[in-house]
Amino acid sequence: MSHPYYRAGEEDEGGARDDRLMREAMAGFQGGRRSTGVNSNRWQQKYQTMRAKKLKGDVVERNNSETGNLSRGQRPGAFTMMRDFYKGYTDPETRAATLKHGRPVQSTTRKFGDNEFFGSDKPGAAKRDATMEGDIHTDGERNIGEGFMADILDREFVTMSKLPVEVRKQLRVKFDNRPYFTSWVMFVNIVIVIITLATQSIAPVGFVDKLVTRQLLRHNLAYETIGYNQTTNFWIGPDYQSLIHLGAKYSPCMRKDKEYFEKIEDDIAVEDGTGCCIREDLNACWQTKQSQCTSSFAKFKENKVCGLGKHGCYNEAYSNESLWEGAYSTWPNCPVEEEHRAEISALDKDKNGVKIEKDHLLCEVSARPCCIGLQGECTIVSQEECSFRKGFFHENATLCSQVSCITDVCGLSGFLFDNVPDQFYRALLPTFMHAGIIHLAITLVFQATILRDMEKFAGWWRIGFIYFASGIGGTMLSAILIPYQPEVGASGALYGILASLIVEVVVNWKIYKSPFLELAKLLLLLALLFLVGLLPWIDNYAHIGGFLFGFLTSFVVLPHVNFSEEDRIAKLVVQIACGVLSVVLFALLFIVFYLAQGSTCENCIYINCIPFTDSFCQDSTMELRPRIGV
Repeated sequence: MSHPYYRAGEEDEGGARDDRLMREAMAGFQGGRRSTGVNSNRWQQKYQTMRAKKLKGDVVERNNSETGNLSRGQRPGAFTMMRDFYKGYTDPETRAATLKHGRPVQSTTRKFGDNEFFGSDKPGAAKRDATMEGDIHTDGERNIGEGFMADILDREFVTMSKLPVEVRKQLRVKFDNRPYFTSWVMFVNIVIVIITLATQSIAPVGFVDKLVTRQLLRHNLAYETIGYNQTTNFWIGPDYQSLIHLGAKYSPCMRKDKEYFEKIEDDIAVEDGTGCCIREDLNACWQTKQSQCTSSFAKFKENKVCGLGKHGCYNEAYSNESLWEGAYSTWPNCPVEEEHRAEISALDKDKNGVKIEKDHLLCEVSARPCCIGLQGECTIVSQEECSFRKGFFHENATLCSQVSCITDVCGLSGFLFDNVPDQFYRALLPTFMHAGIIHLAITLVFQATILRDMEKFAGWWRIGFIYFASGIGGTMLSAILIPYQPEVGASGALYGILASLIVEVVVNWKIYKSPFLELAKLLLLLALLFLVGLLPWIDNYAHIGGFLFGFLTSFVVLPHVNFSEEDRIAKLVVQIACGVLSVVLFALLFIVFYLAQGSTCENCIYINCIPFTDSFCQDSTMELRPRIGV
């Protein structure tokens, strides 16, 4: 009986013809081998003949046996052999074995990530393991211990033969989750940065504040050169104040900060000692201290408020004289209206016969409250100066105690009650924000590699849980330790993902050839990233908090291998303990943040930034500046 691929009349009872034809085909597949003396054109002719016969249906299907001792009618055709050879040709060991034996032979030393992990050096292992190949790894899958970081760190694994049968079954489980969460969070990050750059101006690039000066007409009607320190941003993005307004982590916007509002009360007491500085021609007047009313063309009216007083208020609701006594902050906001100026000018004495002082009511108020800077310091300046200093001007107020600068600084949805900050959602919102283009690029690279790889392994809900738990935990720890330093970015969440890589090594300890070495590689990487966090505009507190919660939650939700029944029970206990500890730590952070305020750690600043110069870490300060400038 002739093989379908043989020419008529050519028989080889011992099967030697099959072996010779296969060796020639293999050599021809490589372009010809000198050792076989095969001519390339001759091989091509044979290939065309075999392919034509295959198309006619004269193909004998290959038997699943790997022994090669097949009857002539069962022998695979050369075309089928070439196809199988091509599948394994990229593996050097498989290629060498194929050329030696004339048929595809699976390697016996496969690594885990490259289809070589489950091999064995025992006799017959190749036959057993060859049937596993389709059940172990295919393109796009992510098995336990594998992945992007495993390739980067060049991990080595133990052979399958050294592990129990039950462990082998667990390791053959394939993980091929689609990276839905990664794609979504990357899209949201990009959209928010585009909106931020489209609506906010780009700050000067640098590490320290930049002095900006300009000559302009001030509230005393004199041209002066004034300046202020503008915050810089080396990430190529908006300044701190814009980031706070868009939702950055900033404790005074999240709670009624005791220290912040105590500072406001102190500044209000200073305001009560001010008076009205009036130009003699009444063309300008402004609220200030007597020591600062130094113009030779101005006079100071003590205990008077420019444009405000009981004789200038025509609202009957404020006609009670007791409302106009005591501290300025208790006075009603009833400024003089233009239509009543003539009536006020005609006044001479009150009902008790006391002469009425009315210059402070008739003068043109040239300076009003302006909320400036990160902490909403209130200063009495002209509208032109307020605009130059990028502040929030209140044209209907005369005193700083009449405005809520913290509302202006925080922006977004405002507060449910006046002067009661309640934007608790800032614990999560900064995870989607970035300080600039460079900041976003770094985050996207991490998300497209490590986060995507971990999601393929763990699934969208597990990785999303770790991501947000780490992000919120890192933000809250940062809000406690550096409450007055704005922060944005997903660094806390990303450190939580890095922690999950460490947990993956710990819970699957026995599959690694040198587990301590693999753990040391990851810890060294984390140490280097921690050193980078000592630069300004990088929040190491968020990194630490994110890593802690990522570590705990990864123990709870990540898939892992159970090496024995005792190991399964031990890991279950650890999962429960880590879950409970995570909840307790979250509750503790919120209690400390909202109730036990004033718990900042001044000496901890060196964990977040090392002051190489006096101004290098100036944005990492935890001190509040005076709110009122008069």
